[in-house]
Amino acid sequence: MKRLFLLTVLVTLGVQSTLAQTPGYEVLYSFKGGSDGSGPNGVTLAKNGVLYGTTYTGGRNTCGNGYLCGTVYELIPSTGGVWTKTVIHSFNGADGALPSVPLVIQSVPGPSLVLGANGVLYGTTDNGGSYDTNAQGVGGTVFELTPPTTVGQAWTETVLYSFQNKIQAPHAPNGGLVLDSEGSIYGTTFTSEDTRGANLGGTVFKLVPPTTGGNWTESTLIDFYPTTSLGYNPPAGLVYSSGSFFGTNYFTDQFGCGTVYELSPPATGNTWTATAIYTFGNGCNPAASLTIGQGGILYGTTITAGSGTACQYGCGTIFQLTPPTTTGGAWTESTIYNFTGANGDGGWPAARLVLGKNGVLYGTNVIGGIINSSCTQGCGTVFQLSPPTTPGGTWTETILHTFTGQTGDGSRPGPLTLVPNGALFGSTWSGGAAGFGTVFAIKP
Repeated sequence: MKRLFLLTVLVTLGVQSTLAQTPGYEVLYSFKGGSDGSGPNGVTLAKNGVLYGTTYTGGRNTCGNGYLCGTVYELIPSTGGVWTKTVIHSFNGADGALPSVPLVIQSVPGPSLVLGANGVLYGTTDNGGSYDTNAQGVGGTVFELTPPTTVGQAWTETVLYSFQNKIQAPHAPNGGLVLDSEGSIYGTTFTSEDTRGANLGGTVFKLVPPTTGGNWTESTLIDFYPTTSLGYNPPAGLVYSSGSFFGTNYFTDQFGCGTVYELSPPATGNTWTATAIYTFGNGCNPAASLTIGQGGILYGTTITAGSGTACQYGCGTIFQLTPPTTTGGAWTESTIYNFTGANGDGGWPAARLVLGKNGVLYGTNVIGGIINSSCTQGCGTVFQLSPPTTPGGTWTETILHTFTGQTGDGSRPGPLTLVPNGALFGSTWSGGAAGFGTVFAIKP
């Protein structure tokens, strides 16, 4: 098979059956565990063609209970077709730990890194950071990594903010980050309360940089506890569209199926307004951030429920939310695909969707595909969802790759990154040559 290079367009292989043929696919790197890292998350593409990502564990330092604290790495392409991987930071606990946390069932990795000005990387860790005398542990961090001025020298990591893992305080910033033009950072924490034996609530936060030296300032824009119709436990980051942020909550009250919410800035004062624009009933438990389409349409996934019955708890859905035609009107939800988990189809779409040309959506499933000794529920798939030719018609799913977890292939894929030539880059949580995950490329 031809090597997949970042800026080289490959010839797409013919597809005889949407569930039977794999387009151009290649594993770019297999993680070795230990200091090399284990459990990679999706990758972020820089302008120079370098890929950046995190691993859930691994690195040089050990955190509580004997696990390695996690890493940030870079993958550099070469003309010989071999990608060179380097760990550019190993977390030590005090500066964060577990940068790509598994939020939900079957070890689904967390958010990718965000690339800022001058090649600076921003990210979150679910654990680590500052300790507090009343804390039950440590609450996670927001960090930045600044590249060296000389190639080959060390990157500089700075903790911008440490969350306190204590009752009635935001902690576990599992979602991705959004940067604005003024240098402020927006994100979510998965929890903000610890009552009834469960971590509930969650927040949307803003970090404002200091004007001259000093510390970043954190403010909570909305606390989802005590839960109302807004839902609680935001598992993913925000997207910005038409002057508002949009996000997902994994649960509604009494552990219902979750919501999509809109968060609008104040016209005056400091109070932000949060509104649940949709509460789920068909699909259940949205675990990923949303994707913005033409006209402000929101696309997303639910990992469970739907009409598919081959998966425990249901196989999940892809949904579309269309904005109202008049201000203050109701959003319109459509389930545009129900995963079956049968006959080669996938299930549990836990990662965000990416939008390609002509309205095509790409995504991954955590389970499904081919069941074998490596994966009793299937190792997952990469899929393409093509819009109907006429409004209101049926979307068409095509399986681009079915993971096997064997012979060096990966298992449990995470989020994808689409590059200008139409290729997709992603990672798998496990599998690969050593079983600790992979980074892969695929050309539909």
